Amino acid sequence: MSRKKKSISSKKRRYRRICRVMLLILILLIAVLAGILLWQKKEESNAKKAQKAKSEATEDKRRKDNETSTKEDTENSEALKAQKEAKEAQKKAEEEKAQEEAGKNRDVQTAVNTATEDKHKTNGLAICMYHYVYDKDNPPKEKLNSNFIEVHALEEELKYLTENDYYFPTWEEVEKFVKGDYLLPEKSVVLTFDDGAYSFLNLGVPLFEKYKVPVTSFLIGNIDGKKKVKKYASEYMTFQSHSYNMHRGGGNIGHGGIFPVMNHDDAVADLKKSIKIGGNGDAFAYPYGDYNDSCVQAVKDAGFKCAVTTEYGRAKPGDDPLLLPRIRMSMGQSLDSFKKLVE
Repeated sequence: MSRKKKSISSKKRRYRRICRVMLLILILLIAVLAGILLWQKKEESNAKKAQKAKSEATEDKRRKDNETSTKEDTENSEALKAQKEAKEAQKKAEEEKAQEEAGKNRDVQTAVNTATEDKHKTNGLAICMYHYVYDKDNPPKEKLNSNFIEVHALEEELKYLTENDYYFPTWEEVEKFVKGDYLLPEKSVVLTFDDGAYSFLNLGVPLFEKYKVPVTSFLIGNIDGKKKVKKYASEYMTFQSHSYNMHRGGGNIGHGGIFPVMNHDDAVADLKKSIKIGGNGDAFAYPYGDYNDSCVQAVKDAGFKCAVTTEYGRAKPGDDPLLLPRIRMSMGQSLDSFKKLVE
């Protein structure tokens, strides 16, 4: 064989070896790549499984938490419900008690109005103004003045009113009467005691209960107001407002009461507080009888039906229900004088 042919043959063998090596390398690369791809796929699968397991665990935990929360909510709800029911029961009991007490301190009518078109009161309604009561057999330490009435004289007057079938209008009826929307019997009278004094509560109220005659006590709220309302509740005696804390000096008209110079909002707040303590907002008595236009507006804004002054006179149709006159009852007046004043 020639040298040339041997050289060609050697080149072919070398080329073939190179091709085989290259093929082997290619196969190895393909195998490695395939391995990498399989590993990546496996890793992705494992990651998905881990994520799924984590999600399932999270969901399971959430479900358990929800079950626990639901259970706790149920228990809390039941506890809250029990607390609510207990509070409602307590509130109901308090309201029933309050209603029971209010029944003894409410401006209600205890008689039948017998007025007719042909026979009714035409000379004006006497709203009597009393203050304090004393017993001559056991006189008080304080000095007596014209605002006192002796307990036996008061009893004579009540006995006269009941024996002569007098009618005692409520404040709602008084309001309607002065507005011209209501007729009152010829024998009608309203009895009021200012200040809510202990002398009246201790000596006077038993007489009103004895003769079953309605009376209004104009209470000064900051002077043992709550105590008096609770202790002296009576179906024949109604606490109305004489202000909470305006029965004091500081003003510049009349007797110098502070009401006429008070800020409107402060005055209304005082009046509303007095209503809350007394339990009624039907009628108001101006402290010391002092008032001006701003006072009347405050009384109106506080929601009163009627208000009484210390000005002398009978209440008649056409009068302002928030400026009603009264007839002062004085110590030592005779029964005959009383009859003339109320007839």
